[in-house]
Amino acid sequence: MKKEIKPTLLDFAILGLIQDQPLSGYGIRKVFEETAMGNYSNSPGTIYPAIKRLEKFELVEKAAQKDTGKTAFQITSKGLQELKKWLTRPIEKKEVEKKLDELLLRFAFMENLVSKQQKIQFLHALQDLLKNYVQELQGYYSKESDQMPLHARLAFQHGIETNKTTLKWCKNTIQVVT
Repeated sequence: MKKEIKPTLLDFAILGLIQDQPLSGYGIRKVFEETAMGNYSNSPGTIYPAIKRLEKFELVEKAAQKDTGKTAFQITSKGLQELKKWLTRPIEKKEVEKKLDELLLRFAFMENLVSKQQKIQFLHALQDLLKNYVQELQGYYSKESDQMPLHARLAFQHGIETNKTTLKWCKNTIQVVT
């Protein structure tokens, strides 16, 4: 009996990184250490087991690089299929509320993997869910702000403004993509 493939967010981040160009394990780790990708992990104790897991599920493979002769990990057709499936799955409300960084990671990896229509569809779905979420936050704030301590009110306002900024980005990005 074959195990079901259930890639983690770190797995998808690695697949997204190597979709364009193969990277060594060290190269993958360096990207995580030196960029905002470190939010997902920069620990060798996490990254190397994730690479092994991706190999086990045949989502990545080692290949000798023509120019250097060194080995690097490259995405397989099966890995590409899994990555595309993740990129194009419908957005859920809870992702907008709690995992916006994951949604932006998905968008970042879409460039060469999904159609223009799928990108636009993703952005419209994100925009619609964000509009509703901002309205919910504003409604809650209107009702409850008088009972909140000052710093809680200020932090809540930050949350509202952050989501409004993301909504504005979304609207602008739709125009750029179309």
